[in-house]
Amino acid sequence: IEVAEIGNKLQQISVDLNDRWQGAVFALNPANPDAARHFCTSAREIFTQILEIKAPDNMVFAYKPDCKKTDKGKATRREKILYLLRNLEVDESIAQYIDQDIENIIDLFSVFNGGTHGEAGKYGYQKLLQVRKRVEQGINFLCKLAIA
Repeated sequence: IEVAEIGNKLQQISVDLNDRWQGAVFALNPANPDAARHFCTSAREIFTQILEIKAPDNMVFAYKPDCKKTDKGKATRREKILYLLRNLEVDESIAQYIDQDIENIIDLFSVFNGGTHGEAGKYGYQKLLQVRKRVEQGINFLCKLAIA
């Protein structure tokens, strides 16, 4: 997937998201000893901002008052993604696939945390390229829901 293609999708949500994506990819330089921290911080923020912009707590709560909340009283990431799915007619055969996508995105936050905490260079360049691919897939999925 081209950097510009992802950027164009993100720009439909927020220009800042495209800028963050450009910065994340720029950080993926094998000569950058802190590439993991830079990339993972930007990627985590992109995912967070897509959900905050397109599924703000007040709208999620209005849609589903009994939704699951974090210990800080905010809607969980899963609830925000489910909110984005609300207008899509989802066939039962596709529901499991979508649930796997949701789980993949939620799991990515653990990967981001692993890349941002601890020593620089925790993830090698090849590992970062694998993370980038998963991030691109996650961004595509969230953009499909957010722009629909």
